[in-house]
Amino acid sequence: MRIVPGILSLNLALLGASCAEEKNPYSSRYTTGAAAPVTSATNAGPVGSTASSGNAPTGMSTEEAAKDAGTVAKPEAIAKASLAGVQLICSNPPALSKVQAELSVLCLNGQPTQAFANALAAPYKGGANPPLVLIKSVDNNGTSEFIVLAVIEVPKPVAEVFGKRSLLSTGTLTAGNATVTQSVITNVPAAGGDKVGGADIKFDLNVSVGIIRVANTSILQADSTALNTEKSVIATVSALKAGAADNADDILSTSLSFMMQDGNTTKLISVNHQMVNNRGQAATAEQTVTGIGRATMTDTYTKLMQ
Repeated sequence: MRIVPGILSLNLALLGASCAEEKNPYSSRYTTGAAAPVTSATNAGPVGSTASSGNAPTGMSTEEAAKDAGTVAKPEAIAKASLAGVQLICSNPPALSKVQAELSVLCLNGQPTQAFANALAAPYKGGANPPLVLIKSVDNNGTSEFIVLAVIEVPKPVAEVFGKRSLLSTGTLTAGNATVTQSVITNVPAAGGDKVGGADIKFDLNVSVGIIRVANTSILQADSTALNTEKSVIATVSALKAGAADNADDILSTSLSFMMQDGNTTKLISVNHQMVNNRGQAATAEQTVTGIGRATMTDTYTKLMQ
């Protein structure tokens, strides 16, 4: 999982690479509708672990999480402190036009999904077992597709949390047999109005599983936009940077994330969508995703509480 300015973003080349001669040979499989039905639901912890669930501590299965992502939540499921921010996100502002597949995990027909409501009601506040929700895990002829949802809560206002975003763009973390290192290549300053800045980030992944060794570098472009004049809800859209040579072998890595004022706290909401060549190791790929995802949630919370 890669950390970008403002929130979490997953980016894993995992266990292999697509054909370098074709930038995205699987683009026809990437739709902008609701999350597709799940065909694999292996619950797994970090690589090499024996954890029993890759989702929230409740043990929710991937099928249940996917069902919740396709169901509108009851009005009372959203706390009053979150309601204005959630309504703004689900109004589908123009800034989110390119991430409809990811937004569909959170919102359905302009209303919050049950998956969104569940995650908001049980955010990560530090400690063990970060509640990373695995919405989708599919192995399609050696190509794994993952969608994960994470919500973190910190007892600080949005402005202070957003001001710490540079802390989230650098460093190294390890989960099982996977190690990720990230660094900022270029900072994009705020352009005025709703454009509050961005960054190009280098992400290095190393995975060692049995005889398989992976060393992959990707470049992520992240852009942040305030969704209201008060800047109490800030969206960050990140994706593989177009034209970057290091991304030639990557398939898909897209993240939609938000910092949302929630009473006296800030909720950090992230939907991460990945497609990777798994070299026939779909279960290991899923373990890597959930392991790095949890490690990133812990790392993000720790840095923001400094």
